[in-house]
Amino acid sequence: MNIATVLPETGNLAFLGPPEFAGVELAVQEINEAGGALGADVTLDQGDSGDTSTDIANQTVDRQLAAGNDAFIGAASSGVSFTFIDKLVENCKIHFSPANTSPDFTDYADDGLYFRTAPSDVLQGRVLADLMIEEGVTTASFMALQDPYGEGLLQYSTEPFADQGGEIVDSFTYDPQAAEFSAEVDRIVSGDPEALVIIGFEETSKILTALFEAGYTPDAGKQIFLVDGNVG
Repeated sequence: MNIATVLPETGNLAFLGPPEFAGVELAVQEINEAGGALGADVTLDQGDSGDTSTDIANQTVDRQLAAGNDAFIGAASSGVSFTFIDKLVENCKIHFSPANTSPDFTDYADDGLYFRTAPSDVLQGRVLADLMIEEGVTTASFMALQDPYGEGLLQYSTEPFADQGGEIVDSFTYDPQAAEFSAEVDRIVSGDPEALVIIGFEETSKILTALFEAGYTPDAGKQIFLVDGNVG
């Protein structure tokens, strides 16, 4: 059996790459130490997924398909997985992601070939909204990176928050590739919500820095909630 990985060596989820690659390597090692698959060692073909701003994932998958790999692990990003899932289905290949959370995968036409271990954002969004209500938040703004992950989790967190009586001061998406986020921070500060939800990846550090410089901090009585993408 030949296993290929399509995981982030580069891009906005590259910080998740090392533990994901290590997990696959450990699994292959343990399988082979136990006798392999059908009496033969499992081989591993590592590849980069990049992010949704590039076409690296498709280039990686094309190479790995040509090499005859049997199963594919990745991507970390839901948006990236959407760029090549149809190609794997057409080639009748097992596709497994350790991190995809988009609800759109739940009923996707994958011929039973796609699997994931991370729960749908429908669950995370509900848990986040419940936590905010439990913490006494009555008004909140939500900002999310503009991709399937961000847009999906934005929807599935704002809806249950509003359903439980929370007031949504503002809700918007942003470009995660932006050099700075002063306009977005000004928008949050001017709305003056009790709490802010940031649904993002590594660019969250820039947003938090700008927020703190603008005085939107816990010391000022503000609450900031993060998600799996920026605290994972």
